Amino acid sequence: MIGQFSASLIAYRRIRIVLNNDKYREEEPKIVLYANNEEIKFTISNKIFQFRTNIYELDLEEDFKFGLNYLVHIRHYGFAPLNVSMATGFPGFDKLFNYQGNDLGAYYTKTATTFKLWAPLASRVVIRYSRLKSEKWQFLMLERGEMGVFSITLKGNYEKFRYRYIVINNGVETETTDPYAFGSTPNGVDSVVINFNHFKVDFHDHLLSPITSPTEMIIYETSVRDMTSDDRVNFKYPGTFYGMIEEKRQSKNGAKAGFDYIKDLGITHLQLLPIYDFKTVDETDKWSSYNWGYDPQQYFVPEGSYARKIDDPYSRINDLMLLVSKYHQSGIRISMDVVFNHVYEASMSSFEAVVPNYYFRKDEQGKIVQGSGCGNDLATERPMVRKLIVDAALFFIKTYHIDAYRFDLVGLIDQKTIQIISEKAKLIRPDFMMYGEGWNMHTALPSKELTNMDNAFNIDYIGFFNDSFREIVKGGSFESTIMDKGYMLGNAVYRDGFKFALKGSVTNHTFTPKFQGAWQSINYVECHDNGTLIDKLSVAQPENDLATHLKKLQAINAVVMLAFGVPFFHRGQEIGISKYGDMNSYKSSDKVNQFAYTLVGKRPGLVNYFKDLVRLRKDCKFLHLSKPELIEKSINFIDLANGNLLIQYLDTKNNSPYRLFNVYINITNSPLFIELEQPQKVILNQTGYIEGKTNDYVQNMMVPKYALIIVGLRNEDKGSLVN
Repeated sequence: MIGQFSASLIAYRRIRIVLNNDKYREEEPKIVLYANNEEIKFTISNKIFQFRTNIYELDLEEDFKFGLNYLVHIRHYGFAPLNVSMATGFPGFDKLFNYQGNDLGAYYTKTATTFKLWAPLASRVVIRYSRLKSEKWQFLMLERGEMGVFSITLKGNYEKFRYRYIVINNGVETETTDPYAFGSTPNGVDSVVINFNHFKVDFHDHLLSPITSPTEMIIYETSVRDMTSDDRVNFKYPGTFYGMIEEKRQSKNGAKAGFDYIKDLGITHLQLLPIYDFKTVDETDKWSSYNWGYDPQQYFVPEGSYARKIDDPYSRINDLMLLVSKYHQSGIRISMDVVFNHVYEASMSSFEAVVPNYYFRKDEQGKIVQGSGCGNDLATERPMVRKLIVDAALFFIKTYHIDAYRFDLVGLIDQKTIQIISEKAKLIRPDFMMYGEGWNMHTALPSKELTNMDNAFNIDYIGFFNDSFREIVKGGSFESTIMDKGYMLGNAVYRDGFKFALKGSVTNHTFTPKFQGAWQSINYVECHDNGTLIDKLSVAQPENDLATHLKKLQAINAVVMLAFGVPFFHRGQEIGISKYGDMNSYKSSDKVNQFAYTLVGKRPGLVNYFKDLVRLRKDCKFLHLSKPELIEKSINFIDLANGNLLIQYLDTKNNSPYRLFNVYINITNSPLFIELEQPQKVILNQTGYIEGKTNDYVQNMMVPKYALIIVGLRNEDKGSLVN
């Protein structure tokens, strides 16, 4: 190898040249450094000669100036561009280029559009633009301004123009989309200028009932595609935002589907799997592949495969706005699943193209860490990465009136970033809620700085998915633990742990408290990850028939709704929809993941039972308690024979219909016979919430096998409060 060399900026005043030479040792190399074709003065401060390698270090007389085109020439060896990417790790770099303006992206008016791109390492940025359907491109150079922001203002009306940037970093020309793009052509090929004044949507925020605590939330998780892809339903626009708001849709057996079905459930929050632009579904042929969307490509653009008209950049925007508006009209808030811990692939992202070596978190060896499992954790602690995330989060709140965020792998994101989002979000929407996956995952940032559950007592702005609740109530969720049985599957060993879980994991009962308040505990037994609850029951207890599994599922759903904290349900959990044993269906198929609406018609009792549970939780406001000391005063446990349990709730504030609320849980395969000291009203049985339907009082009762029964006294009932 003769004559190949590279040059890198390794400090603000130092350049290192590595010359590979098999035959010669260049003691006095003739080196010239150019910046925009002008020579730069330096001295050679160090020479290192190793086998086949000559290394020279140059000290500049003045601090390095970013934004110029640098070339290094060595006589007899030619030219090489100067690589400045290491500068992103220099002391003071973040302060030097910490741009906090709120104008990155393309901002449109009828008379002009201004484009701004943060590219502090770049020597040149060119915009390539054209009309949407034209192949006639125009090119203009942007002007570099303060803190590495390039900008240009085009006079005239550029609505719906498509554009890309040509960015030159380290002498290499790369073409890319705008990281702050608000609109896109199919598959993220080009960014698009958006006129947001075009959209006239009333979001009906005034129709949403006030929420003062996260414990008032009842979250229902689904995917836009999963909820509207069943071909046995007469969706006009299946797999789309608009399909989610079509009314009067039904399955072939007459069951309600889509919007009408969700509305009838009575939930407070509809959580949608990623709805901003993701990579691995071909938007021009979306039914040829499937993906949940945890591979973000553009943080400010709704997903194109969910649009009615993929060739119209406005379709995806308008349809998402209509979706939020329609659910708000029905009193349902929208929770958006956001993936700010990684992108689809670092090397292919616009982030790396615009600012190499900046956006991704690296270990001491300079390797991108893989805490996300995707090989490209975002360096959320860096000011301009944090700004991007905060800006994207606030953009969807302001533009689309999103009501809550579910953060994917939030344990990989630094606390300051999440705190800023919370504080700024609540200035826009005071009842905005945030929760996420707070696992303590390995990444190149100290655990104490991350938004994980281990730090819950120092964090008062976000809730966490309570995996211990999941494992205690139903048992193991992973392939290696799928045969493990939790308390509600008959394992009485978990009874004391079950009490801890039911109290929101906030009191010192068997285990050390996990959270400062029950509002931080997202109580769930099923989500999009892993197998479904009905599949868990089928695998862990194959000796039981489907009817038995559904009875257990019904009782488990009741437990989730009765626990202190925030109840969370996955689509179809209410009726026992299966994923056919698929433990990780993120790209499996529509058949595996879709909501099977024919089961609604086949299992109406389970649907009505779930709706009754929702109504019960809303009526019993003592279930919304959050403070540990209040929860301790409001609940009592009495162990019954064979591992069964009596849970006594006391409404200390008299803000529910009941002054006595006794929950009997039978986890065995034999009936449980109870003799009460005085007659009590049946509040909930296997048919559902009895309030307003019957006026049955019992003194001797039977709790069927695998069942949960609630009896108690109404506030107007006579007699002393006897348990």
